[in-house]
Amino acid sequence: MQAGTVLDGRYELGERIGAGGFGQVWEAYDPKVDRWVAVKVLTSDGSPDSSQQVARFAREAAVAGGLSHPSIVTVHDFGSTVLDGRQVAYLVMELIDGEPLTTTLQHGPLGRAAALNIAYSVADALAAAHDAGLVHRDIKPANIMVLDTESAAASAKVVDFGITKSADPEHHITATGILIGTPAYMAPEAFNGALDHRSDLYALGCVLHEALAGAPPFAGGNFWNLAHQHATQPPPALRTLRPDVYPELDDLVARLLAKNPDDRPQDAHQARTAINEIGDRYYGRHAPRRGKDYPTDVTLSREEARNGATVPLRVSSHTTYPDCAGNPKYQDQGWCSMCRGSGRAPTRVREHQVRFPAGVREGQRLRLRGLGNPGTNGGENGDLYVTVHIEP
Repeated sequence: MQAGTVLDGRYELGERIGAGGFGQVWEAYDPKVDRWVAVKVLTSDGSPDSSQQVARFAREAAVAGGLSHPSIVTVHDFGSTVLDGRQVAYLVMELIDGEPLTTTLQHGPLGRAAALNIAYSVADALAAAHDAGLVHRDIKPANIMVLDTESAAASAKVVDFGITKSADPEHHITATGILIGTPAYMAPEAFNGALDHRSDLYALGCVLHEALAGAPPFAGGNFWNLAHQHATQPPPALRTLRPDVYPELDDLVARLLAKNPDDRPQDAHQARTAINEIGDRYYGRHAPRRGKDYPTDVTLSREEARNGATVPLRVSSHTTYPDCAGNPKYQDQGWCSMCRGSGRAPTRVREHQVRFPAGVREGQRLRLRGLGNPGTNGGENGDLYVTVHIEP
């Protein structure tokens, strides 16, 4: 295969821009829509492994093609053709003006702001994928394309959704007993095949550690050593390797690398929010601000009020959409998919187990410190004020 080759009568290959175990990546011109694209090409040799790779290509086209997000590579097309008597599968993607994070890190660890911006982009991409019920399973520097390596406003795109896991059995292409992923970035549970969306967050922790310290948390040397280290050894404290790392960032990486998935941020939205708050606190224009107090009501039975009881309370954080509020056009047409024209939509729901003391009275108002709305830019949480009502 060489420059000038035309795939399927449409894609004219230009410069080769990458290669790996899957095949090659070429810059190509698509005259049908007059644009330059990236074409990932796999040449089949007829082996079972080649068939698996073709299935991965089809999987990546189906999954990434269904995700529209600025931090996820856009897939335009997938197909196969015969070239010089050989079957060739190809995947057509947007041509990214950037480089893999692996290449960026060859020059040394990143600055703190650049690392935070890249981590935010990855967390944002994972939030979209996880919301769609998809687990990437192979988050690593080679699958993160850095779009701007020169400024603190760096951003990135996540690529290679070919081994993504979903609940759809038609899209699950791995064979029983075969581990999928890259060991240096795999969560402990992934080595047992019991991974979920929080396994991607562990991998993000490994990537963020490497971006700041110059190496992933575990070196291993071979598969089994890495599996043992991920499962049993605590990761090195980031600030011992990079003293200028902010304490909040050190804490976030430690939580992402928790052995128990329950001890990590519970979704990519939480990880993204934490990254954003650290960035705002140290690089934003706004000082830390305390969260707003949250008023709510609870109804107790007479027995609960008399003897005391522990009651679950749900607290919702909201985002405002001022352009929508009070605008009849948006309300009538349902223009905003987030707030449905109301100007306000819940963004996070938290549940607290609240203990009410014995002898609580009708109309009594209790103050629960730190259980209100979260602060911004590192500010403390507001308080929760609960007004008690007693059943007649």
